[in-house]
Amino acid sequence: MSKAPILGAVLTIAMALGSPAVGRTGANPANTGARPSCTVRILFLGNSYTYFNDLPAVVSELAKAGGQCAVETRMIAPGGAQLKDHWGAAETHATLRAEKWDYVVLQDQSSLGVGYYLDGNPRVASDALFLPYARKWAKEIRQLGAQPVFYLTWSRKATPDDQAALNYAYIHAAKETGGLVAPVGIAWRQVRERNPALELYYKDGTHPSPGGTYLAACAIYATIFRRDPSGLPPHIVGVPVNLETEKPEPDKTAVLIDLPASDAAILQRAAWRSWTAQTRSDHRSLRPVSPPKPIVAPGQPLSPASLDGTWRGQLLFYPGVGPVEVVLKLQRADTAWRGRLDIDYPPNTFAAESFDLGDLQVGQREITFSDPKSAGVNNWRIDFRGSLNGSELKGIATTVSERKDEPPIVVLGDWSLRRDGVAHP
Repeated sequence: MSKAPILGAVLTIAMALGSPAVGRTGANPANTGARPSCTVRILFLGNSYTYFNDLPAVVSELAKAGGQCAVETRMIAPGGAQLKDHWGAAETHATLRAEKWDYVVLQDQSSLGVGYYLDGNPRVASDALFLPYARKWAKEIRQLGAQPVFYLTWSRKATPDDQAALNYAYIHAAKETGGLVAPVGIAWRQVRERNPALELYYKDGTHPSPGGTYLAACAIYATIFRRDPSGLPPHIVGVPVNLETEKPEPDKTAVLIDLPASDAAILQRAAWRSWTAQTRSDHRSLRPVSPPKPIVAPGQPLSPASLDGTWRGQLLFYPGVGPVEVVLKLQRADTAWRGRLDIDYPPNTFAAESFDLGDLQVGQREITFSDPKSAGVNNWRIDFRGSLNGSELKGIATTVSERKDEPPIVVLGDWSLRRDGVAHP
C-alpha cells in the first residue's frame, strides 16, 4: 500500500514506509462469560491491510464471542511491507522464534510488490516476488511448529479485474506449501457483486473500511476455527491503531467495528461461503493471469492533411497524479515532420514540461515520439505510439526501468487527442 500521492514517491524501491505496527490483543478481562480453557496464539505479518481497524483484535474478539479458544495475537505490519521486506527484518524472525505460535498469517503488498502501473493505477502483474518469499516463510513457520495462513487480499476498488491474479497467487502458494488460505478477497468480490451498496473500502479505494476489516476477520475466523461466523457480534471494541504512526495505542479503547446486524450477516455469510467453496475445490482450473496491456488500434492513413496542426487532450499515465493535459503540435516542413509536446500536470505535482520532439516519426499509419526525461517518472524516458481513429489521435505511453534481481518497473498509459479547429461529433 504505497502512501505516496504521486509517482515520484510511488516508484521508489523502498516501499515499506514508517514504523512497524506491533501490538498484542487477548481476552477482555471485563468479560464475565465462560472462558475457553485453551489458547490459540496468532502472529500477523502484513502491512496496513492488517493494521487498519486493528484486524488482529477483531479476530480475537470474534473468537471469544464464538466460544472458541482464547486468542492472543501480535502483529508486525509496517505500511507497504512485502513478505520480502519481512524476510529481511531480523526483528520479525526473532519474534517468530521467541514465542510459540499456532498460526502465522501472511499478507503481502496489494499488488504483490511488482511495479506495474496502467493508466495511473498499480496492477497485479505476477507473483514473481511474492511466491519465493511465501515459500521461505511457510518453510520457517512449519519448522517452528506453526501453520502458515495466507491472507488472500482484495483488488483495489478501481481495478476489480485484479482479483483473479490475487486468487491465483495466494492459492497457488498455499497449495505448494501446504498452507491454509483465508479467502478474504474472494468473499470481498462476492459482496461487491451481490451487495454493492455495502461499502468495504476506506475513502482511498484500497484500504478496508470497518466493514471490510470485519469481512476479513470473519474469513480468518472461518479458516482457523472451521466454524461459521454467522451470529457473531457486529460491534467490536478494542485497541485502536494510529494511522499516522502505524502503531497501536494500548492506553486507549475505541469502537473498531459497529455495523448494522443485517450488514454483518451479509459479511458473515460471504466469508463462510467463500471458505467452504475454496476448501472443497481442487483448483485444477487455476491458471496464472496475464497482466493487462493497452494496445494501439490499427489506424487510418496519415498525411499532412490529417495530421498537421495542434492536438489537445489527456494522458492517463502517472500513478497518483490523475489525467494530465497534453498539447501536441505537428507540422510538415518540406519533407520532414516537426513536433512539440507540452505536458501540464495538476497543481502540487510536477512543473509543466515543454520540448521539441527530436525523434518524431510519422509512418503510413502510426506516429511515434518520446519524452526523453520526464519529471513525472523519476526522469525516465517515455515512449509514445499512436494512430488516427476517426477524429482522434490515440495511443499508448510506455516506460520501463530495469531493477537488479527483480522484475522491471513498468508504467503504461493511454492518451487521446483532438485537433483544434476540427468539428467534433
